[in-house]
This record gives sequence, C-alpha cells and structure tokens, in this order.
Amino acid sequence: MALRFYGKAGSDNSSCPSVHVDDEDGSLVIVGRPEDGPEVLAKIREVSHIEDFERAFRVPAELKKALWEACGGHDPHFG
Repeated sequence: MALRFYGKAGSDNSSCPSVHVDDEDGSLVIVGRPEDGPEVLAKIREVSHIEDFERAFRVPAELKKALWEACGGHDPHFG
C-alpha cells in the first residue's frame, strides 16, 4: 500500500488530523477525532445508516483544501 499525504491540521505534532490517498485504489484515508456526539449522530441517521463497524469523523476546516486536492481538484479558493 502506498499512502500519499495531502495535508494536516492543528498543531505541529504527529497527532494532527490528516488526509491521505491510497494510490492502489484511490480511496481517502482520514485521520481525525471520531464524532460521537448524540445530536450529530442523530442528524446523520436522518439521511444515512451507520453500521456498528463504521465511525463518523470530524474533519477540521483547515483540511478542506487538502481534501479537495486529494479528490483531484486544483487551485481551490477556500476562505
């Protein structure tokens, strides 16, 4: 497996949320804080089912550009 790094947010230490792409299958790998807030999960469940083996992750706004680029976008304008 070859993971390509696109960006991280937060402090300069190694525990920061980050965005990567698996070059073998093109999937995104997101490192971040699992979202377990009951209100947030209830809102998600209004439109989608969360399996027992799945988790929702909160991605900091600072990673929007990295996500865009990881999905193939170029020169995004993020405020």
